[in-house]
Amino acid sequence: MTTEPCADNDLVREVACRRCSRTASLRLGYGGRTGILRSDEAFRCLHCGLIRESDDTGFLQPEPRARMLAAFGTWTVRMGRAQSAFNAVKVLRSALDLELIAAYALLKHEAGIVFTGTKQECEWLKGLLEKAGESPAMSAMTLA
Repeated sequence: MTTEPCADNDLVREVACRRCSRTASLRLGYGGRTGILRSDEAFRCLHCGLIRESDDTGFLQPEPRARMLAAFGTWTVRMGRAQSAFNAVKVLRSALDLELIAAYALLKHEAGIVFTGTKQECEWLKGLLEKAGESPAMSAMTLA
């Protein structure tokens, strides 16, 4: 079945309905709404009316994350010199669940890359760093 990216960074794909076996839609939303990385999934069958919704927090599981990367490309968050290394490390540790040394090492990366991931993940991390007073930049490594 086909997977289509939407303008709002969601993915919609056609799937077979388990109740009536006809074509239904499955939408996957992902992003850093309110500073928390969240995902939501909505199944809707227009033929029999079956609806199912779920949501979660944190990074996506490998398979849906791979679909997001395929649809929207791979992105990076880069930082030059941190305004406050303490605040930047604090954000990176908390957001990415890193040890102190690992978070500090990201700030010292030769190319300035502190994170590589989906567009949605990079937008979320960039927002957290900006809220902490930093000036990160986000760019596409590969486009879908």
